[in-house]
Amino acid sequence: MTKAHQSSISRAISTPTPTNNPIMARSVLIAMSGGVDSSVAAALLREQGYDCQAAMLMMHGAEDPAEAAAVCEQLEIPFYLLDAREEFRSCTIADFISGYARGETPNPCVRCNAEVKLKVLLQEADWRGIELVATGHYARVQRAGGADKVETAGECNPLAANADCSIPETVKNCHLLFKARDKDKDQSYMLYRLKQEQLGRLLLPLGDLTKAEVRELAHKYDLAAADRGDSQDLCFVPDGDYATLIEQELGLQEPGDIVDESGRILGRHRGLIYYTVGQRKGLGLALGEPHFVLRKEKETNRIVLGKQEKLYTDSVLADNINLIALPQLTGPLAVAAQIRYRSAETAAVIRPESTAHIVAAFERKVRAPAPGQSIVFYCGEMVVGGGIIRRTVPEKTEES
Repeated sequence: MTKAHQSSISRAISTPTPTNNPIMARSVLIAMSGGVDSSVAAALLREQGYDCQAAMLMMHGAEDPAEAAAVCEQLEIPFYLLDAREEFRSCTIADFISGYARGETPNPCVRCNAEVKLKVLLQEADWRGIELVATGHYARVQRAGGADKVETAGECNPLAANADCSIPETVKNCHLLFKARDKDKDQSYMLYRLKQEQLGRLLLPLGDLTKAEVRELAHKYDLAAADRGDSQDLCFVPDGDYATLIEQELGLQEPGDIVDESGRILGRHRGLIYYTVGQRKGLGLALGEPHFVLRKEKETNRIVLGKQEKLYTDSVLADNINLIALPQLTGPLAVAAQIRYRSAETAAVIRPESTAHIVAAFERKVRAPAPGQSIVFYCGEMVVGGGIIRRTVPEKTEES
């Protein structure tokens, strides 16, 4: 790392005094990790003639900026470190801990993208007078009134006579989010909480590329990250041992009963945080036939087991709704729904349950939707929006 880059880092880690810098046209601040995706994103934007600067967000204290700084030095673009530790702690980690404390299975990356990464990146861009921001996510953005029209394949199919599958004409005035061309790497699920003001300033240079093509470009640009592997675990739990982090925050977990659906005690559990809905292995019980975690009861500190068929449901209730392609949901809408990251989509009809809740009714039953996970709604390749699963909805009987 050169002295110039070290100087930039030491300046940027401190909190700057906001100014009203004029916006520079075709300028972009790139989220830089030093991995292959962010490195290629930066190289592409530079090649396309953007005035590029890059920043690495310091969020959990384990980041090593050396690789990111080296990429920026190679590409001859300024590099900064941004101190996002307070935002990350108060938003992402706090939400993660409280979710598990409620007996849920949270997905911290979803909230972090919108409320920490993009928020901090845009604040820095504003301070520096930079017009746009960019990340290495695999997804596509179509900005309202822009020339960057996304070519897609696939339409929504109506599932019922009382369900509309069309998005209103007002969508033309919205910034829209679409799946990536590489469906195996698509990260639109992780970005569904982005707001209009964020999408309107976001560039996603990798959205029309496959991972293989990104690797090829990394070799073409002779980037050090060309053969670097992808990260898999939560960034703040690199070894995957999230239970230890929760214990450090909440203390040792209270053991409780494992019961069947009738309430019969089958054994004891170590603490609710160590189990998730749908889990079969690691229960420590010999029951003669497979049993699965059906639900975790925070109020009674019990884990309820049952047969696999009891994991399937045809409806869920979600809140914390964020709609991208609609100002609001006023009636039934036919969509494709995804109940966890990288899971298969299921045709569904969504309808407003209240001002804060949506019910998603699936065409076919889905397995083990976990409270705390996100459910994301698609119309073809376009992200309609999504929310947080809170519970399943009991099936209606003929009598009801």
